[in-house]
Amino acid sequence: MNCKRMKFNKMTIDQINWQKDNFENIQTAWEGDLWDRRRLGEQLTNYVDRLQCGAVLALDARWGEGKTWFVRHWAKHLDDTKHNVIYLDAFANDYLDDPFLTIAAEISQAFKDSDEIGIEEINDFNSKTASVLISLAAVIPMIAAKAGMHWIGLGGAGEAIQEVYKQGQDVFDTASDEIAPKVKEQIEKKIENHHIEKQTIQDFKKELTELAAQLEKPLVFIIDELDRCRPDFAIRLIERIKHFFDIPKIVFVLVMNKPQLLQSVKKFYGYDSEMNGDYLEKFVDFTVHMSSESDLYDFEEVIKYQLFRIGELNSLNDRSELFYWVLGLQLDSKFNSRELIKKLNKYALLRTSHQKKNLILLSLIMGQESYANYHIFINSVVKKINEYLCTDKRVFMQRHNLSTWGSNGISDIGESEWFRLILEKDLEITDTFIDKLLAAYESAKKSSDPEYQLISVLKEVSISELDHSSNFIKDWQSYIHKGL
Repeated sequence: MNCKRMKFNKMTIDQINWQKDNFENIQTAWEGDLWDRRRLGEQLTNYVDRLQCGAVLALDARWGEGKTWFVRHWAKHLDDTKHNVIYLDAFANDYLDDPFLTIAAEISQAFKDSDEIGIEEINDFNSKTASVLISLAAVIPMIAAKAGMHWIGLGGAGEAIQEVYKQGQDVFDTASDEIAPKVKEQIEKKIENHHIEKQTIQDFKKELTELAAQLEKPLVFIIDELDRCRPDFAIRLIERIKHFFDIPKIVFVLVMNKPQLLQSVKKFYGYDSEMNGDYLEKFVDFTVHMSSESDLYDFEEVIKYQLFRIGELNSLNDRSELFYWVLGLQLDSKFNSRELIKKLNKYALLRTSHQKKNLILLSLIMGQESYANYHIFINSVVKKINEYLCTDKRVFMQRHNLSTWGSNGISDIGESEWFRLILEKDLEITDTFIDKLLAAYESAKKSSDPEYQLISVLKEVSISELDHSSNFIKDWQSYIHKGL
């Protein structure tokens, strides 16, 4: 097949709504998998199953490339295949000062849910978790009490610390000059008890190792939205994992936009990865770079779903010039799915009742500003559509019994005419407009009176009364700006 036809398969309502963040109720893993992410999920599952030790993996992709969709569906896949899995939204927990308790509590619950570990062992693990937490926060209660800090910042330990504070409130409610020696005393005690605290941590890791060894399959702990967290929280979380939870049978998967997180490291620590090496490599065993959506798929399905959702397509089998124009704009701009959906939602807000005008509106929302002028822009987009839909123009001409014209044959056919022919002959879409608009620009370029060539076509799709072609784009930009 030399000319590409669109695939309009029958879809379920669940697939149509794949982009909605209803990840808590995924019924079928990989449903609506437009980017063939299942293959990566199965590869990662096999990798995890073969590991003889613990590991920290990083899943790296840009914002909007579908990281959350992937790990949520992978988590469902892991659950379906009887793996132990935890999903944690780090951004939703970064109000805490220390992520240690959150990580430990999630693991404890996973042990309980597994039915492979006895409740007494779990209680013992929880007790050792509390000991480590006290060790980590030995000085915090007194300082926090005097400073009036919010207990919520201490996480799950906050309630216990608050209770202690209430019981000894008369001690804490003293002058600052009395508090200082007490804080100093606590710090000195911490130094003296260093070996005890060290043993406490070792006991905790030993207990965790023994419990994890009882699991038939590894525990996969997925931590999402790491790059959106407070920098100090994100770094502390990674460090806590390495120092306290790096044991066999537990695999952490850190989901991130790595360049963004490295910027956070630089901001928080002043550590420049470009000069000193990748800071995260100290804590991460293996980084998986998730392939860009634009490299995997042509976006026709996403565009189809979105245009149907906002009422531009009457059904999922509908085809129109507007659909292919959006496809061409996407081919030119290469948005990720999140960016594309935002652009189409913006269009849905500003759309007119005039279909040809909507083609112009889409052009300006989806990328014209990066070009010197509108003619160059639409020519680039039309060319990309033509190349995408028809890879062999000679075969196309033969298939439709079309004869070439001009002394140079096919090369004499301009992009605007190819656009009209491909949509009409291959896709049965007639009365197209973009080809007429492009032809008008091409004629104006060769004419001694370009204004005359342009104005009659531009007036039809102008958003306001048009007195000169030079105001065409300005008027549309003003309309968009006022609407938003």
